[in-house]
Amino acid sequence: MVSAVLMTGTLPPAVVHAQWQPFGDGSFSGSSEPRPGRANRANRPPPPVTQGVLISRATDQAMGQAILQYEQIVAAGGWPSIPAGPKLKFGSKGKRVALLQKRLAASGDYAGTGRRAAGFDRGVHDAVVRFQTRHGLTPSGEVNRFTLKALNVSAPHRLRQLRLNRQRLRKMLARTKGKKYIVVNIPGYDLQAVSGGQVQVSSRVVVGKPATPTPVVSAGVRAVNFLPHWHVPQSIARRALIPAVKKDPQYLTKESIRVYASWGGSEVNPAQVNWWAPQGKRYVFRQDPGPFNALGLIRLDMPNRHIVYMHDTPLKKLFRFHLRPYSAGCVRVERVQDVAAWLMKSQPARIAQMTQSGQQQTVKLARPVPVHFIYLSAWASGGGTANFRIDIYDKDGTAASGARLAKWDSGSRSVAP
Repeated sequence: MVSAVLMTGTLPPAVVHAQWQPFGDGSFSGSSEPRPGRANRANRPPPPVTQGVLISRATDQAMGQAILQYEQIVAAGGWPSIPAGPKLKFGSKGKRVALLQKRLAASGDYAGTGRRAAGFDRGVHDAVVRFQTRHGLTPSGEVNRFTLKALNVSAPHRLRQLRLNRQRLRKMLARTKGKKYIVVNIPGYDLQAVSGGQVQVSSRVVVGKPATPTPVVSAGVRAVNFLPHWHVPQSIARRALIPAVKKDPQYLTKESIRVYASWGGSEVNPAQVNWWAPQGKRYVFRQDPGPFNALGLIRLDMPNRHIVYMHDTPLKKLFRFHLRPYSAGCVRVERVQDVAAWLMKSQPARIAQMTQSGQQQTVKLARPVPVHFIYLSAWASGGGTANFRIDIYDKDGTAASGARLAKWDSGSRSVAP
């Protein structure tokens, strides 16, 4: 059985299933198990965010071009807002479609005539896809409520966002120049392993949800742990694990979770524990290694004061969503085996062999490899093409502007598959 992964482990599947339901663009709210929406089924999984090196002079120069373009847009009066209403798609007509055409033309996504009679045709559809791609949304070509909110973020705010994120980028340039490093862009859900000024490995990632955000932090990967145990934090055990055992006495056995009197102490038979008594909370829990483990098959050890790290996950389907704020702080890496091979200067086949050996191993690196968790919610690519992402942690001051598109937390529990 696959559990739902938290910052350092899991919550019971029943807890997750009761709280999360994805919309077509990969966001969550509601009351059922995560599953791809129609738009996700109709489109291929999202690509990594950037093809070139994100933290680079080229990105800085492109951001300068984008800032100039957005200054001109603001000086010209920005773009119109589109009122709320039914989803806009092929065949839609009316005033809202005409406003959509003007809005997309102002940001350079639409080059059509803007005639109201044309309605929502192929040209408008393609323009919406371009806009959605630049904003990290599922490129469905339809204007749903998330796309509508992104469209209605004002031009002045987008300009401020570009300027703010250019400052963040420039602070990182000196720290990454000429070095081998890993960078995780939190709102971009993207990882790059860089050396020699080139991206050697890129990967989609899952990051923390707003209630349990992934911190902006710099550390060093010191070792690669193969087939790790997961030691359940006491807070998670009391909030989720023990209630699950009360409902299903076989839960721990199903999840391959063992009970101990204390860390380093003797193992306890869970059937002999009165989980309703106060002393039931004094026990500690450890999940056996294996593909079902909350940490997956590989953990990348990067000591830091936030106690966050990168690791594998048994819930591979999460990487199919365009928006991926599911965890309670740690970063789940889709191509974790390729990252491990790059860190160890080994062949992927060797890494696969080690994960399939059934033997726990820790490989220490000759020297730590720097890793940076950063927060770039806006950047630019070649020609000054501006890219924006949802400001999921409200670090840009976007809540009032509408750029923070969704209320991601649907309850008090820190659930993150």
